[in-house]
Amino acid sequence: MGCCNSKLPPQTACYHDGSNETPETESSEVMSSDDEAAGSQLVLTLLSASNMPRLDLFSASDIYAVAFLQVDGEPRPPRVTWPVKADATNPVWNSSRLLGCAEEGAVVVVDFYDHDESAAYDVTKLSGSRPDFIGRAVLPVADLPVGGGSVEALLELPRRSLSLSSLRRALQPPGHPPACTLARVAPSMLRGPRRKVVYLIRHGESLWNEAQADKDVYGMLSDVDHPLTAEGRAQAEALAAQLSAAAGATPGGDSLLESTQVLCSPLTRAVQTCLIGLAPLLAGEGPRVRVVTLDPNLREKRNAMGKDSSGKWVGGKLQAGVRTTLRALYDDAPERAAPLCEVPLDLEMVQAKWWLGSRETEASVDARIEELGARLCYSPHNVIAVVGHSHYFRQLFRAQLDERATLDGGDASALTVQKLSNAGVARCEVEFRAEGARITAVQLLPGTELV
Repeated sequence: MGCCNSKLPPQTACYHDGSNETPETESSEVMSSDDEAAGSQLVLTLLSASNMPRLDLFSASDIYAVAFLQVDGEPRPPRVTWPVKADATNPVWNSSRLLGCAEEGAVVVVDFYDHDESAAYDVTKLSGSRPDFIGRAVLPVADLPVGGGSVEALLELPRRSLSLSSLRRALQPPGHPPACTLARVAPSMLRGPRRKVVYLIRHGESLWNEAQADKDVYGMLSDVDHPLTAEGRAQAEALAAQLSAAAGATPGGDSLLESTQVLCSPLTRAVQTCLIGLAPLLAGEGPRVRVVTLDPNLREKRNAMGKDSSGKWVGGKLQAGVRTTLRALYDDAPERAAPLCEVPLDLEMVQAKWWLGSRETEASVDARIEELGARLCYSPHNVIAVVGHSHYFRQLFRAQLDERATLDGGDASALTVQKLSNAGVARCEVEFRAEGARITAVQLLPGTELV
């Protein structure tokens, strides 16, 4: 089907202890401080699936997953979901969900479905028109590695009558059977801070931004995945200079330079901004990060005419393409491009097509934002840099800004209607609650404006 925008399966966050209340104390406990209570909570990580059958005639399946615990053959709530991966044979999620208390003898059940835009099926309520069922993985909780390592579980496939879907699958070449890879978040992770600092960084000016300002329709539509302009490069370099100037100051504990994880949209303008603007962080010694994780959840919202939100490359070709564009951007100073090209990129989540070719719905973007929240929640890092796009960040604020949140000590509502300036940075304090991630305070770094 290829374009999965409407009626996305609802996600169940259940990040923590089921309470929607903000704790009265300053406790940094996510779960109960009692080791035994925390240890009984199962947070399941769905890393990936492989060799998934094709149930669509003209493309790979659009796959999403639903998981729950089962005891003595009886399913236990909640049912949690992982969002649709379009046209996916080997989808990657690498994110976690809280399944609740794992009783003795419990098994994990993970069901995989082929999303159909015409199906209005609510997997959390088992109601509506059922989508195509792909298969089921069942694994005893006791077999899940705790705090390191993963396990592969083969899928049990349903018996199908002869139909177009089964004929399509029968024509597939033989190979390894469908499987999924699972892991369990260590109980110690559930006792980490329930608050994190996340820096949202918008990319510098791109060729599309420039063409839009000049009302150059041809420049906007003649290409996809536009790189930075010379002005965008200068904006990213100004951010790098700001970070370098701060490097000599006494470490603040949660400053941008103290980030230990960097997530970035795979779109070229974002990756270029990340490598240039965060160079003082990425080139640092000691505990500082030296790798940029490309996360498709961070790509820009795809509007009807938004060809700039479609990618060009996947896998190793993406890394090669970014390096080529960096060298072109620095054709006047190739020695400055060389170290930027040496920063390693984590390409795990961009091995297959990671963008849409048509307009994306609000629900689809919200699902990506919720997925990002789940990744941040169970990340072992507490200060995280996220490089992305203006419309995506604005929708993120609409979805996750707490009603009492402040912006530089005042009203934060402007964040839901305006955009960060190019290469602008917003420091966000984020709490992870039962209903999901909530942003409680935002500060704009010097030089950043809302436009």
